[in-house]
Amino acid sequence: MKKYLFLLLYLLFLSGCLEREIYTEIAKPDFIAHPPSALHIKDLSGTLKSNFKTDSNAPIRLEVYTHRAHCTNAQSRSLGTDFDGYIRITIKEQNTTIARAQMDYKGEPDAQKVQYVYDHLIKELQWR
Repeated sequence: MKKYLFLLLYLLFLSGCLEREIYTEIAKPDFIAHPPSALHIKDLSGTLKSNFKTDSNAPIRLEVYTHRAHCTNAQSRSLGTDFDGYIRITIKEQNTTIARAQMDYKGEPDAQKVQYVYDHLIKELQWR
């Protein structure tokens, strides 16, 4: 019995380490389940795939920001870090934040990671 309990706890611990946590904040709950008809998407990488109609004049703007950490102090280099940077997706109406999601990444900020954060935020807003 103890052997199975230990194995179960180990698997739960391991599963928590494999999937990156996404921090999500919904600042305007009025937008939940009320998707806009179009989005102005600002994605410098151009890799984000969205089902929304894109319009540069749309009042709702989606911004993709990728930050790469550049730690140069000796302590950071010797101890290492948990992440190499973060991906943040923010949805705004004029200059007011509607919602945002952020995830740390290790390695390179590829298109798959950006899409993962986007899909998570759209799911939280119930815009599908």
